[in-house]
Amino acid sequence: MADEYKLVVIGAGPGGYVAAIRAAQLGIKTAVVEREYIGGVCLNWGCIPSKTLLHVTELKRTLERSKRIGLTAENVKINLEQLRRHTETTVKRLTGGVKMLLDRAGVVVIDGTASIISDREIDVISSERTTRIESENFIIATGVTPVELPMLKYDGKIVIGAREAIGIPVVPKRMLIVGAGPIGIEMATIYSSLGAKVTIVEVLDSVLPALDPDISAATAKALNKQGMEILLSSRVVSSKRSSGDIEVTIETGADSRTHAFDLALVAAGMKPNTSSLDVQKAGVQVDSAGFVVVDNHMRTAVPNIYAVGDVVGGMLLAHKASHEGIVAAEAIAGSATTADWKAVPYAVFTDPEIAGIGMTEKEAAQSNRKIKVGRFPCRASGKAVATLATEGFVKVIADADTDQILGIHILAPHAGDIIFAGTALMEMGATAEDLGRTMAVHPTLSEALMEAALNTHKRAIHIPN
Repeated sequence: MADEYKLVVIGAGPGGYVAAIRAAQLGIKTAVVEREYIGGVCLNWGCIPSKTLLHVTELKRTLERSKRIGLTAENVKINLEQLRRHTETTVKRLTGGVKMLLDRAGVVVIDGTASIISDREIDVISSERTTRIESENFIIATGVTPVELPMLKYDGKIVIGAREAIGIPVVPKRMLIVGAGPIGIEMATIYSSLGAKVTIVEVLDSVLPALDPDISAATAKALNKQGMEILLSSRVVSSKRSSGDIEVTIETGADSRTHAFDLALVAAGMKPNTSSLDVQKAGVQVDSAGFVVVDNHMRTAVPNIYAVGDVVGGMLLAHKASHEGIVAAEAIAGSATTADWKAVPYAVFTDPEIAGIGMTEKEAAQSNRKIKVGRFPCRASGKAVATLATEGFVKVIADADTDQILGIHILAPHAGDIIFAGTALMEMGATAEDLGRTMAVHPTLSEALMEAALNTHKRAIHIPN
């Protein structure tokens, strides 16, 4: 006889495990199926381990810069073995914490790979057996997996993905990174700080092409300054492995050149994990790229099947997945909660850090409205000058007629923390005037956000308007 639940969540990443916990809080008998690791990509080889590595490399760069203000530390080195152990310990602690939370909430965790049989049944396949599970509702939270390039196939040694890169198998002398999105740029920051000569290849005409053009341009300048080579409007056309390295032919316009690298990281995009789940067997619709189609309650075309997180596309962000998981769980419990957020923040943990929310200046200008833009450079911030953090800026975009905030973009240390104030105000429909009149602690970098908002009205205090 099949096991029966009111809700089964397929996938225990930031979308899935949060959905399961919220459902259990609401009194729903819940199970979660996970084929690999509790915590998903984010906790195991994505957000958490990468930020651990980025923190250590940031400390190294900070110490090196601090010679200018009298802090001298000779021969600053990173012990890779200790760093690996700390990263592993961090991951184990956090994934163990999630397991504990699921257990205390009363969520049943089932190990194995799910396969949809119908809108009410799935099979869970493990190395030991196949178990049939029945449920009144399902939430698909299976995430995404990296896209492979036919001309640069993974071997896990010389050609790797982000998962292998987190383990820092070696610090190469010459490293190729294909793709200048957030993963590629963050990995470039880590490996460059560890001593690799990094070359980034991006098929589009800017790094971080989805972000505000001013942020993209300033980031490219910062990466160049850190010693990285960036080849834009370029693509890898072929590769050939030789003794201990890989020869890669890169095409830029009419120019084609072959370069040798010790390690190549492919970070060229993501594809949804839906094919092995066989979602269409239950009538679930997917778009042309394979992402699950949902409404604003995270419900699919099948009324009792929901989907959350990266598998539904859009911005591939852990915090977005978690909030979608809560919406889906509450919808199953009968709530009218929707995923109609006015503001979804993002962050990229480069040096300086990047964060933003809402429209880019280009998108705002193309939205058939008049806009006004306020800027404030970090070099005009007292805290930034005192702490050698003068590279960067804050940009606020507002509707010229209503003054409503349309977008905020930050390139500065702790940008991911600072953006929360902007997120809260945008979610409440606030204006640039509201943001400009919101008091920021002095001296902090958050003052730059306040001043950029004031600059939309030409009232910034610490720069000429």
